[in-house]
Amino acid sequence: MTTSKTFRKDSVKGGRTLFSLSNVPQFLEPYLKDAIEFPDIDTLTTILGIKRREAERTVIKHKEYLTGYKVRDVFCTKETRELVREILGLFSPYQATKNGRDILLTLTPSRDKEALQKRFRDIKKCEDLRALMGADNVDRVKVTLSKAEIEKVNFGQAPLIATRSKAIEREVKAIYGDFVRVELVDSAGKAEELVQRENTILLIGEGVEAEVLDAPGIITKSIEVLSDSCEIYPEFVVNSFVSKKKAIKAVVSVLNEFNAIKESWLFKRVSVADLEEVVALIDSVEGERGRGEIDFDEVIFRWEEAINKEAAKIMRLGGGAEDFRIYLEETLESMADELMLTREDKEVLSESAYETLEAGLPFEFSREKIERLRRRYNRERGERRYYKLRELAKQLERHRAEVSKSIKMLFYLDFMLAISQFSRDFELNTPEIKEKGLGVTGGRHIFLVDDERKGGEKVIPVSYSIGEANLGIFGATQHPVSILTGANSGGKTCLLITLASSVILTELGLPVPAERAEIPLLPLYLYRRKMIRKTGSFEYSMRALSRIFMREGGKVVLIDELEALTEPGAMGRIMASILNNLPKDTLAVVITHLIHEILPHISVEKVRIDGIESEGLDDSGNIIVDRQPMFNHIGSSTPELVINKLLGKVKKENLKVVYEEIIKVLEEEREVACLK
Repeated sequence: MTTSKTFRKDSVKGGRTLFSLSNVPQFLEPYLKDAIEFPDIDTLTTILGIKRREAERTVIKHKEYLTGYKVRDVFCTKETRELVREILGLFSPYQATKNGRDILLTLTPSRDKEALQKRFRDIKKCEDLRALMGADNVDRVKVTLSKAEIEKVNFGQAPLIATRSKAIEREVKAIYGDFVRVELVDSAGKAEELVQRENTILLIGEGVEAEVLDAPGIITKSIEVLSDSCEIYPEFVVNSFVSKKKAIKAVVSVLNEFNAIKESWLFKRVSVADLEEVVALIDSVEGERGRGEIDFDEVIFRWEEAINKEAAKIMRLGGGAEDFRIYLEETLESMADELMLTREDKEVLSESAYETLEAGLPFEFSREKIERLRRRYNRERGERRYYKLRELAKQLERHRAEVSKSIKMLFYLDFMLAISQFSRDFELNTPEIKEKGLGVTGGRHIFLVDDERKGGEKVIPVSYSIGEANLGIFGATQHPVSILTGANSGGKTCLLITLASSVILTELGLPVPAERAEIPLLPLYLYRRKMIRKTGSFEYSMRALSRIFMREGGKVVLIDELEALTEPGAMGRIMASILNNLPKDTLAVVITHLIHEILPHISVEKVRIDGIESEGLDDSGNIIVDRQPMFNHIGSSTPELVINKLLGKVKKENLKVVYEEIIKVLEEEREVACLK
């Protein structure tokens, strides 16, 4: 089987670059196109002989070529892409079909405002459709969708193509690869050997001996039909539709039962009559297969046994040879009808019966003539089967475009309904796409919302913005860069993930976890604290940060605590240098405890200092915090909170003086920093 792991840009239509696989047999391209666009990961793994993860990457690469945006060029760090997978993992259980789930899991980002707004409009249309149908009907639709699947395609028996032309052999290989067999017939002996070995042969080209052309099962084809799969490989064409039967039936069921969906923007151009005709044709295929194929040898042995029983009965009742001959003639007619023999084959069957008749009982057909008849019978049956499959393939192929479109829309409907329901459950909203600002009002950490829905603590919404966002958040001056300060466990990382999630979801064309959001379509560089702790390498982290400067243009940069990489003074100067030299039009939020080390070295015109303020620690040592950041304010540090808590419990005056002095120093340092 020919497989491929390489990709090419195939052609340009309507200004878009179409994606295709190189080194894949040409006849597979329409089937692979369907499998990629549905998407149908299982079919890709079967046809290409690759693992599931590689099939997913194939779909992703196709989407990247169509949109013009690569995942790594929009979600620019490993931590960003990990967060993408975590977010999509929350959405995936809402899909009713595995194909709908694969649409979600292979989503790729875009920075095309028009394309993203189209997705948002589709989600709004889906919301309107849900409202029109009502919750009970939507649940019924989901039950029908859950039955839709594309089963593993059965390749059937690989056809054999015989030719004397090496040029035709090369063309067959180019079109069909190893999915068909091709034999060069360069002698009468080779031709005879093939006829003895194969029941059905497709003969292409001239020059093969005339006696071979006259044999049953030899089907001549002109070179002009070589690229027509219905002519060369009809069984595969038929089976490709059979594998889609459940999905097609689901479309028919949904459209016949729910007129609102039938008249929706997704299905208003889908012909139910065409799909019903396809289902009827598939049913006829399965009905034929259900009857099974006649086993020639089993039929011969069964009738031999019946003939011998009847012969014994005739003798027992005093009958003679003439009685037996009359019975045998009737039996041979019944056998010919059962096997659907031609007149010529009937004669061979009769000869095989009378040739051994003189030998007496037990009766037995002539093995030599029966063997000749078996070969002819199997070739004739193979020929009949070929023509029946060809006719079915041609009838089905006329509906390929309609079937492909309707299945694609069915899985997209599943995807849309899931996004709509998830948005309701998690209170997501459509973002506004802006150029020079990033912000959310009523923003919520999507994973904490998931915990809340499972019985966890209630999530406290926060509002935050940087740059030229116009969300009306009091005190949020329009600095493009902010440094977020405050005690540990105060909610800084949660805010950072909320912002990152909102950017990710927007660029995937999905609603965001906020009441309102303004999101720029910029590459996202997220650096998570757990990565820094995991690597523990200053060099590794500096290399990762250097990617911010390797490409021109604005970016969204979100950094969570780099201070553990080296000593605080040096790290403060390093962070200041990074912030001062961010590419033009970049928006950044940096979480740090090194504000005092950074402040002397940064441009206050560019950088805003914000803080999550704490009210202290409770008796268990847990932070009491207002999670809404205060703008242009340095948040209380963890040491300050701890010392305040200890001060409230200390009794010795000399120790109390020490604690008060420490608090005074920390407060003065914070005030000086704020003045700067």
